[in-house]
Amino acid sequence: MKALIVSDSHGLDQELLTIFNRHQEADFAFHCGDSQLTGTTESLYPYRVVKGNCDYGNDFPDEVIEELGSFRVLCVHGHRQDVKYSLDQLVHHADQKAAAIVLYGHSHVAKAEQRDGKLFINPGSIRMPRHRPEKTYALLTVENDQFTVDFYDLTGEKINALYLDGTL
Repeated sequence: MKALIVSDSHGLDQELLTIFNRHQEADFAFHCGDSQLTGTTESLYPYRVVKGNCDYGNDFPDEVIEELGSFRVLCVHGHRQDVKYSLDQLVHHADQKAAAIVLYGHSHVAKAEQRDGKLFINPGSIRMPRHRPEKTYALLTVENDQFTVDFYDLTGEKINALYLDGTL
């Protein structure tokens, strides 16, 4: 199973379709908020989208839960869990939702890490990245209980320095 993960696109439109079309092998596509688009925007149709702190109106839910194979995925923006300061609140929220994989944005910092038996993925931002020059998104691959997280820049080039693999 594969999941495409983007976040913090802040008004970019066609880029979302370009990224989705580049990864047709993905079984799921998630947008972790701050699209600054509306629910009727065509480029968002392939994505399961959550509301970020810069998304005004009520077009999107605060969180999305999906089953990725045998693993529950929780997608949030992260502003309500103060992810810019710590993952502690997000870990607690993931425990409450029984999620093994947590997707979030808000900080614009691309990273993947395991904590308390869960996988946390922030795809960074495809518009305004922080701590790295590349505008990034992520692709999660899960086979049995093994996972890999690959990060790509906006042109589709893999960023090997951000790669993570392991066991769920």
